[in-house]
Amino acid sequence: MNPLTALAIGASCWILVLGLNRPAVSLTVIILAVALGSWRTKTPALAAATALLAAPVAVSMLLIHAPYGEHRIAPLITSDGLATAGELAARFTALIASLLAAVAFSRTPDLAKALQAAPGGNRLGYIAGTTLQLGPQGAMRARIVRDANRLKGRPVTWNTVVPHVIMPVLTELLTQAGSRGQALETAGYDLTGPRTVLRPVHDSAVQRATRILIPLACIAVVVWM
Repeated sequence: MNPLTALAIGASCWILVLGLNRPAVSLTVIILAVALGSWRTKTPALAAATALLAAPVAVSMLLIHAPYGEHRIAPLITSDGLATAGELAARFTALIASLLAAVAFSRTPDLAKALQAAPGGNRLGYIAGTTLQLGPQGAMRARIVRDANRLKGRPVTWNTVVPHVIMPVLTELLTQAGSRGQALETAGYDLTGPRTVLRPVHDSAVQRATRILIPLACIAVVVWM
């Protein structure tokens, strides 16, 4: 699947979730996105990432809305407040799950190439590729810094985690980003004009039509309902 097609389907889910704004729609999107993403990755990582990202928002919604409803069922807890918190948490979780599922169907190199070949998409392709690679690169640098601290016999505690771990990782990531930027500028990446790639990402007329028709269909469903 072309990564742009996956992202278009993910954006269509956002249209449905935000446009219809119904708990049943949010729950359906969550189930489908987690199921498809887990099938794609063959691991429970997508479900775990969705839960990890949605949990703080769900707790904040609970703290904000649960005490301030009209039908109190316990101290600082109301039934309608809980319902509101649940609906908002489900909506946010659906947005996160659909986004992560779309990313699961998109390889970072393919997405960068697809965006680069689009009109004026060279800068957007670089931004997307760099952003998606930031997590793995940061994790790798964190492992290297951790091993260096271990070899030096320097324990990492809450008081030393910033100077001994966080700052070296950030410094290395910023240095790498600066080096890549200079190399791309030297290669003329900032120049205007069309781009070509040696092995373009697979695309077809069906997928191009899908990227247009599915969002339009979701908009039509939202307007009709």
